Formats: sequence, C-alpha cells, structure tokens
Amino acid sequence: MRLLILSLFIGFTIALDLIGRTQWAAVKGKLLCEGKPASGVKVKLMESDNSFLPGFLDKDDKLASSKADSNGEFNLSGSTKEITTIEPYLAVFHDCKDGITPCQRVLRIDIPKSYSNWGSSAKKTYDAGSLELAGKFKGETRSCFNR
Repeated sequence: MRLLILSLFIGFTIALDLIGRTQWAAVKGKLLCEGKPASGVKVKLMESDNSFLPGFLDKDDKLASSKADSNGEFNLSGSTKEITTIEPYLAVFHDCKDGITPCQRVLRIDIPKSYSNWGSSAKKTYDAGSLELAGKFKGETRSCFNR
C-alpha cells in the first residue's frame, strides 16, 4: 500500500512538472538601518506554495537570493515552474535594532501578481522602495536558519 501511494505521489509530481509553465518575478529596493545603508542583509525572492494538502506540499520555493550591496540596494529575479499563477514575495532577514536577540528578524513583502509573468525572463520589476528596517512591522517573524 505504501509503495502504491509513493508511486502515485511520484507520478503526480512528474505530471505537474510536465504541465506547469515557467513563471518569473523580479524585485528591487534599498534597505536602511537607522537611515544608513543596510549592506550585507540577506534578501530572498520567494514563491508562496499554498498546497491543497496543508503541511504536505506547501514548502515555499526560493526563486533567487542575494545580499544587499554596500549602498543597501538589491535586485533579484527568478523563476519557477507552476500550474497556477505564482504568488511571489520578498523576504528580508536582518538584525537592525535587534540588540543581542538570537535569530534574525524576517520582513515579508508580498509582490502583486501583476509583476509575475510566463516566459523566459521577468518583464516587470517590482520596486519595493527604500525600506527602513529599524521599525517594527506587522506580521514580522524570526528565523534562525537564514544566515
């Protein structure tokens, strides 16, 4: 029985990959900490996977990752293969105004679906603007695994 379920799962996964379409998203912005460029801050362009089987297939996809440059600026572009329209977001992992608290603060910024497209590259780039990381953000979380 377990072998049958595993075979069905593998077959389903392969079928999704064959019928999915490559979709792109891009985001840029500038990070500040107390008004100064937040260089070296890790940023990830992610895609939210809201599975019909919660907790089973709902691991978000990383489309791209980088660190903010010496001016606090970043520019990310990446793709994934999905059947439905992707739901991209920017994740910023930082320690601005965090003292000695363990782990990093995580800021999530949802990117409008209108900034994603099918094809071979991103056609539009979402400008997240200048983000002051010293403030507190609604929905902010913490992570110990993204250094």
